Amino acid sequence: MDKYKLVVTLIIIIALGGIILTKVAKHYEGGEIYEAANDAMNLLSKGFNVSVEVITVDGRKISGEVFSAKGSEITIIVNGTKVSVGGPSATREEIKAKYIKVITRGKVYVYEVPGTEDSGKPFFRYEKYRTKDTYSMRFSGLIYIENISLIEVGKLKYSADYLTFGSITIKEIHGNNAIIWANYVPIEILEEHLKGKRVFYYGTLYVNSEKRTLPLRLIEVRAP
Repeated sequence: MDKYKLVVTLIIIIALGGIILTKVAKHYEGGEIYEAANDAMNLLSKGFNVSVEVITVDGRKISGEVFSAKGSEITIIVNGTKVSVGGPSATREEIKAKYIKVITRGKVYVYEVPGTEDSGKPFFRYEKYRTKDTYSMRFSGLIYIENISLIEVGKLKYSADYLTFGSITIKEIHGNNAIIWANYVPIEILEEHLKGKRVFYYGTLYVNSEKRTLPLRLIEVRAP
């Protein structure tokens, strides 16, 4: 009887935990790489932080954050390095997958960011709203930057374009000032590369989390 009660209690705890922390995992056979890639890309485009767990044809387990996905290939970031994942018969990709699990958590809360001027620590104002249940914060919008060199702009663009799912478009450069367009760029990248700068920006903030945490105007809530 005691053993039976213990099992029931554990099931209840797990069920209750599922209400608090929402995790969605979709399983695919390696031959379903097209479906897995399409699912991962759709989730990325909604603003979700997407990760995958792969079991290779030779039995290895590899996990990483999805950088991009197209056709029969999923590119993931593993320890800061891009790794390509294909199906079990892949010839170009680095990893041949036997099983693929596409994982997301929470929902995406889409906020309107009004015209904002920051000096010294741009975008750090949003960090106080980050909790253990916040999986990512990404910004899309226009950013005006004072006193930034071409090299600094280049480093920012490289980090956004090649290290995460996101991009920077350089709109204009006038002397030491620049106007850029950010698309789904993680705010930690903006914090790092714009530190010490005076900026003015407006746009949209996509927060993948378990609940609404920011006082900004909520535009939309997206489910997986």
